Amino acid sequence: MAAGADVATLGALGHGMPSDDPALTGRGMALFAAHGRLALAEPLPERPARDRAKVTFVPDAMPLALQRAPDLPYTAVQVRRIHEPDGTSRLVAETQTGRWPLARAAPPEPALRHAAAGEWRQEAQALALELTVEADRAGSEVVIMSGDRWACSVLDEMLPPRLRESVMRIDVAAEPAEPGRLLFATELGDLLDGRLSSRDRHHLDRFLEERARHGEAVEGLAATTQALRAGEVAVLLVDTPSELDREQLWVGAATSRVGMTREELRPLDASACWPAPADAAVLRALVGEGGELVAMPRGELPLTDGIGALLHDRSPHRAA
Repeated sequence: MAAGADVATLGALGHGMPSDDPALTGRGMALFAAHGRLALAEPLPERPARDRAKVTFVPDAMPLALQRAPDLPYTAVQVRRIHEPDGTSRLVAETQTGRWPLARAAPPEPALRHAAAGEWRQEAQALALELTVEADRAGSEVVIMSGDRWACSVLDEMLPPRLRESVMRIDVAAEPAEPGRLLFATELGDLLDGRLSSRDRHHLDRFLEERARHGEAVEGLAATTQALRAGEVAVLLVDTPSELDREQLWVGAATSRVGMTREELRPLDASACWPAPADAAVLRALVGEGGELVAMPRGELPLTDGIGALLHDRSPHRAA
């Protein structure tokens, strides 16, 4: 209230926060509201270092966006062997397909398949077909597999070559999959955190190529802000952890109205403009133009001011 939020908006934020949801334990929520209406309520993959609340013209959404990187589609497979009292055994295959690291906050529903050990080869063939269809639908770039070694080897043999190439075998204690629980939660972080998706890798390669030949790429806060104002940015690259919140930009009512100084907005007839943290301002401008965001581990690509952009291709042959 002291910061200027109205009662209706505070009420909307309160309704967006579940009071006793166990899925949020140890993580947290990102909530955005305006004019008494809840705009977004999303669980966080990781708990923020500190709670933050702000009344502002420009949503402080960059921390949430960066927490969702690398947005990597994956499939996890676990095959458990259960020994029965009569001396026989059966196999239980549990699979989850999701996107990392969002799956931390919203674990995908597990799919289960049971089979007697002696019938596993036939069952593995059917499971391999299901996995292929699901992985193709989700665009899974990594398949993490663990469990009974013989059963996993049989399943691996049944997969098509294109999917088999993406399989990563790990050795962890098998635990039953349950709703709301993530398969291989710790191991997924070790394997996938900091890894770029194939799309992000493509954008990185293009940026490096364009920067080397002084083409459709810019680097640094001033040059990137100018490109955003001109509507030229196709992909925004941000080093992580980001320090852009330490800088300030000026913004106007239109999302494209962003500048290093207030004077830069005057030629655009900006009758009113406000200061805003640079990370919030550039993300707002990017979303307004329909661009993409790529979070780059700082050691992968150190950028001037921690920011750069790949511009829309303006070459004549592309325009044609």
